[in-house]
Amino acid sequence: MKNLFLSISALLLAGISFGQEHPNHELCGTDQALEIMFLKEPELAKKWGSPELLKNSLVNIKDLNYDSEKKIVSYEIPVVFHILHMYGTENIADSKVYEVMELLNEDYSATNSDIIQVVTPFDTVIADMEIRFKLAAIDPFGNCTNGIEHIYTHETNTGDMYYHKVGQWNRARYMNIWVTKEPGNSPFGGTLLGYATFPPSTDGTQFWTDGVVLRSTTVGGTDPYLHRTLTHEGGHWLSLLHPFQGGDPSDPNTCGDDGVADTPPTSGTYGCNLSYPSCDTNYVPNIANVQNFMDYSSCPRMFTEGQRVFVHNTLNGIAGQRNQLWQDSTLIMTGVKDLQLPQDPNNPLTVPLCAPVADFYTPDRTLCKGSFAQFEDHSWNALIDSRQWTFEGGSPATSTSANPVVSWNTSGWKKVTLTVTNAAGSDTREIDDYVYVSNDWADYTGPVMMNLEGNSHYYFLNLNYEWNYGKFKVVDNYGYDQSRCFKLANYKDISQADPFTDEGFYNVRLGESVDDLITASLNLSNTSNVVVKFRYAYATNATDPNDITEKLKVYASKNCGETWQTLTTINGTNLVTAGFAGNQDFNPTSNTMWGQAQFNYAASATDTKTRFKFEFTASDLSSNLFIDNIEITGILGVADETIQNMQLSVFPNPSNGEAINVEYYAQNEPTQFTLRDVQGKVIAEQVVDLTNAFVNTTIDGTENLPSACYFLEVTTGDHSVTKKVVVL
Repeated sequence: MKNLFLSISALLLAGISFGQEHPNHELCGTDQALEIMFLKEPELAKKWGSPELLKNSLVNIKDLNYDSEKKIVSYEIPVVFHILHMYGTENIADSKVYEVMELLNEDYSATNSDIIQVVTPFDTVIADMEIRFKLAAIDPFGNCTNGIEHIYTHETNTGDMYYHKVGQWNRARYMNIWVTKEPGNSPFGGTLLGYATFPPSTDGTQFWTDGVVLRSTTVGGTDPYLHRTLTHEGGHWLSLLHPFQGGDPSDPNTCGDDGVADTPPTSGTYGCNLSYPSCDTNYVPNIANVQNFMDYSSCPRMFTEGQRVFVHNTLNGIAGQRNQLWQDSTLIMTGVKDLQLPQDPNNPLTVPLCAPVADFYTPDRTLCKGSFAQFEDHSWNALIDSRQWTFEGGSPATSTSANPVVSWNTSGWKKVTLTVTNAAGSDTREIDDYVYVSNDWADYTGPVMMNLEGNSHYYFLNLNYEWNYGKFKVVDNYGYDQSRCFKLANYKDISQADPFTDEGFYNVRLGESVDDLITASLNLSNTSNVVVKFRYAYATNATDPNDITEKLKVYASKNCGETWQTLTTINGTNLVTAGFAGNQDFNPTSNTMWGQAQFNYAASATDTKTRFKFEFTASDLSSNLFIDNIEITGILGVADETIQNMQLSVFPNPSNGEAINVEYYAQNEPTQFTLRDVQGKVIAEQVVDLTNAFVNTTIDGTENLPSACYFLEVTTGDHSVTKKVVVL
């Protein structure tokens, strides 16, 4: 065994080890991650590397002389996967977790099929690590679990090493693994596949940082390299270093060492050169262990006997409470010891058949009447035998499909309910205001001022996607001129919360959270030179302008919010109107704390029920946002004398599918009729050449139109007018 102090010092100074980019560009973020921790915890920085900490670590880790007579045959470790997602592809199926768990156990038991490819001389030191990882069967609250929980959170996008780990289970009972869309970026460029924490770096107040974080694309699949990220990061979690620790895989002239006797010193490698030399010529034969799971090579196959000794010593030490994970009391408490619960016949691993947890999603939260919403069943914790959907006022009103398609012919907020069932039980999720269906007509006709003092705020919609504390609410006395306004309450008083619970981390986990405020619908079809103005007040907790990453984006929609067009973005210092918030419940107290934004909007005949959306994306340094005095200015068109003289009549309106008829007094020039849908697409066109005569005619191609709202543009010479036509 190499120098004891070398291995322990390297372990301590590593702190947090980041995984790698695929292929052949893996970079470790150890030093930068450690700097982040030092900045957050100065007291920890004072202790790291000190003789006291080193001495304590030596006491915590058992005798490094491996005693085969006293060894445990196999260490069992309970595991929980936290799938952090926003209903995207990062919300991986449980089957992928089962796949990666099988591969993990094969790699740690030296039963992986490619173990036979290990080359001499390392084929004689291949180690069965004598560790078996098992998905937990009982959660910290005593409930049945399949060891996988799916958590809807914006934290899947942040890659924040320090606050990213949502919903940690007791690390003395479970190995916590988070699966996320974005685990972070390498400090040297490139995309990280994951990272893990070393046991000593998580002791004391750092316990909540303990665990492994994986990019979702590394979990499950057949790529023998990419999908061994957990094998690699699991090694770090059990105290193993890179064989090239202190070296650089991109520079063969460097040399590193992990303190393990049978893993020769090496610079590390990205490729698979099985003759790659060790950087220590004293080793005979002079070959690096390129196929080691802890290297960066593209052909990992094995652990060594020396690594097994190191890991077993870790499992018998108190650092990171690793010595508690495999105790019988822990295995019984987590349900993995002699599991007696009913088994899931569709699960290849030993996990119980639990009752499911209901969850669902649709991206179509705002719709027009008659439009369709696509729903998705995202229930978890078990396979589902049956499901029952209920859609308030919907068509269909009920469904048993996994992904039903629903429409509504009445306006307002709609309740959605899903009940999922299997042999172990059932669960129901019900959300009252989940989908909003707009009326066929606008709430206001432009130009208009929405100062929120009257009833205009009742026509606004707010979408709080995570159903959390922060959302747009109407408040009095804090608006411009101390009036009524909308407040997005990002700040939350957590003074009474346990600082190490998810609730205690609320204010520092705001980054990438999104909230929407949507205006009343506006008829701007006869309004020209439209300018949109609004006032906003915002203070930040950032002290460096480069840290002001919050942004406020404004969109427009002509189809009830089904699609949106970006109009303007306010970010950086342009967003901050009231300076530093001071980590408190900021409220503007004077007009000097308000700014005003404005932009032009090109309204057209299709703007019959336009909505504007204010979308705020927060940062971990966000404070409260206020919006007031939304004003739509412009020139409201009035039919000129020529159009008035036509005495135009359009009928039937509404119609039940009959063709559109028009009666009018033709003027001196031919009359053109153009029918468009709400998207502006031309449905029918017709020119009537009669002049100076009474005309009664049918517009060709307008019979049996789908139920919707249409716009008939009538033009004669330089004069025009637009009429709305409704088909029921």
